[in-house]
Amino acid sequence: MSVEITLYPERATKDDLCRLVRARGYTKCTHLWDWPAGSSNFHWFEETDFKSIDGVEATVFPPREGKPDYAAGCDWALHTRTRASSSTYDRAEQNELIREARRRYGGSFYNDWHGKNRYTPVPVETKTPAGRGIFLVYEFVTRQVKMVELALPQPWAVTPDGQPAPDFMSAFDPSRVLNNALVPFAVAAIEHFFGQAFRILVQYDVDAQRHLLEQSRKVELPQVVAVSNGELAVEDIVADWYSFQNLSAIHNAFSEWLGIDFWSLLRARRRLGRRVAFLDEHMQRLIDRRHGLVHRFEFDCDIDRDGMKTLLQTVVAVIDAFVGFLETERGIQVRDDSP
Repeated sequence: MSVEITLYPERATKDDLCRLVRARGYTKCTHLWDWPAGSSNFHWFEETDFKSIDGVEATVFPPREGKPDYAAGCDWALHTRTRASSSTYDRAEQNELIREARRRYGGSFYNDWHGKNRYTPVPVETKTPAGRGIFLVYEFVTRQVKMVELALPQPWAVTPDGQPAPDFMSAFDPSRVLNNALVPFAVAAIEHFFGQAFRILVQYDVDAQRHLLEQSRKVELPQVVAVSNGELAVEDIVADWYSFQNLSAIHNAFSEWLGIDFWSLLRARRRLGRRVAFLDEHMQRLIDRRHGLVHRFEFDCDIDRDGMKTLLQTVVAVIDAFVGFLETERGIQVRDDSP
């Protein structure tokens, strides 16, 4: 649920409220809503240790319409909003901004879920920084993959009564050409998830950080400068030593740095589409198809809509298997409903 809290101060100018918001680390931004003329919009987001998911929206505005009776003398108000997917840190910051503004400038506030002068209850944070970071990547990648799955085109080659055309006609179906173009996307989803998960785990794993100090590889000077400027993390450099679109390279990276046997995670049997097989077999077919397309420009006319759905479901299944391992074997809570 999104939560909106609006404070109507007894005494505060627009400049007073804007200075307070900026002092708490909010930055000026635009807003999709049509706020009254003269309003100023801000956004707060804490990147350290992946504390924020969506952050906090704040708007200083003149409440000309719909002002409650207890705010009759208020010329400038402070509206805040956190989205349904916000983190506990986002919700806590929303409370703290309203609390500090009220302490300085008086007045009353309204919480659209909890009522007048009621702050939002914030549960105790149970996730570690690593868990929060991987959750962000997990949500982003799986959402993108499932959106593509829902948008897969229907077959163009059908019989007059709407049934699938015979195989010799389906091979020329234009939708199958489009399906081929999605194969690199599926592999890119694997590459992005496991590359980012590796970076995050190495950053927060004590043994991995100790292993980092034992390295003697040379680092390019531009990378050193980027690290010094905060544009690059040391873990990013380590991740660049591996290709996360290759199963062997993924295994080598996680095995060497984190003691995780990636191959063992892929030995689970899953039904994906019409076929029951080990995840590594499903994954290898995906990677082989991508290799043939990218390196030899081979189009596989057998990839129909169901076949492409199976490839995309393979991506999600492999990611879920890895996240499940982290939750059950490493005690890293990632998903909100994890054990």
